Amino acid sequence: MSTIFVGTRNRSHQLLRTAQVRDRAGTSNIVAVGMGTAGCRRVVLFLQRMAELAAVNRVQSAVFYDCNEVTINHISRYLVKFMGKKRGSLGVQALFPGYVPVPNGFTRNPQHFREFWGPCERDMDNVIERVSAQASRAGRNPALIIEFMGFGGHAVLGGLLHRKLRETFPSSVILPVLMLPNDHVCQEWTRRYIWEQYEELLAGSNCLVTTQTASSIGEDDIRLATGLAGAELAEFEDDEAVESPLASVCRRLTPSSGGWLGMATAKRRVPMLSKFNWSSFPPWWRKYAALGPDDEMSMSLGHAVWSTLDPAAQMAAGVSHAVNAPQEVVVSLPIHPDLLEEMASEAAEALERSTLFARYPNMDVAFNTARFNGGIKQEPYMHLTRLYPIQGELGPVMDVMHPNRPAGERRPGGTFETGFGSYYHMDGGSARSLAPAGAAAGTSGNAC
Repeated sequence: MSTIFVGTRNRSHQLLRTAQVRDRAGTSNIVAVGMGTAGCRRVVLFLQRMAELAAVNRVQSAVFYDCNEVTINHISRYLVKFMGKKRGSLGVQALFPGYVPVPNGFTRNPQHFREFWGPCERDMDNVIERVSAQASRAGRNPALIIEFMGFGGHAVLGGLLHRKLRETFPSSVILPVLMLPNDHVCQEWTRRYIWEQYEELLAGSNCLVTTQTASSIGEDDIRLATGLAGAELAEFEDDEAVESPLASVCRRLTPSSGGWLGMATAKRRVPMLSKFNWSSFPPWWRKYAALGPDDEMSMSLGHAVWSTLDPAAQMAAGVSHAVNAPQEVVVSLPIHPDLLEEMASEAAEALERSTLFARYPNMDVAFNTARFNGGIKQEPYMHLTRLYPIQGELGPVMDVMHPNRPAGERRPGGTFETGFGSYYHMDGGSARSLAPAGAAAGTSGNAC
């Protein structure tokens, strides 16, 4: 997998270099965790995107933690088709809960698990032991643990599993990906209980915030999976010690973050050209994008990078970013690897001639070759992802879940949250524990 990094940190508004970065497709250093049906669906899509980049073997373990037999059976059958009958032919260990107390899940009640907490905790410990054993077989602890979480019935269980993973892998970067609720029931549970519980269980974490609308659930999940996979395959540095580019991005963004990270995505259709490219993963040949006139293609790329700044490109509604904050942009082009360096250089020069780097002096841009599948016709698209710190602008939980609420209804001069652990919830609110006694005490650790 070819990757080009354009520009360096502390640039003086000039294109300083382009660098060829070595391929790390064989490095197994990621654990993906999905909590609840929505979280498990996001893990599946992430694995699909990594497979399309011939890099699914970077994932050590995929944990599908959903106490719902329908979800478990559906994903298990899919993985047989995806990874073979043994489910380990691609080097990914797929794990499911061994104890399912209720066959149809906890619906949207985050307290339902409490009466089953003893067996659930033992089962959770067993899952973590198997994740740790897989890491030992791979010869390295995971550099990155991605947790797809939400505010439904498995919310508090997800927080408890997060805490156990942080204790087991203290040096790993942990990235909780939160899907803010969009239905009335989950919103009420969040306001009254879950947000306060996350204040304890996710204290010190920097969470990637996303939202969903009922009309674009599948599309939003695909955008998220595409962005994460593209960032994992796009290197921003020449440092060969970087085991996970996405983990490295998180570490760079964290000092400027107020506890929250944002993502923006965009895609543009490009012409197609058939070209052979023998590889160890099918298909043995692929269709790549055809390059148009130099000025046309470079300008198109420049406009596409600018489009990631539009409100419609944000994965979470109602959040913004500071112009001086560090930002990482990944441009995944469906072109042949032999053409990547030339195209990246032309696009970077076009961006330099624009006012992009002048307005956003701490923005870095990386280019990689990626051919993501999409639609029946498999038309080629360039995909762009921008990761940035929100810097505490994700304010009171009422504003989070109602970003379009008139400003006059908001509490003036209120204290904004600076990530979980602030214990600011609502006027007169106080943190209360949902987890059983001894299970919800906050801990500190290295997490992103």
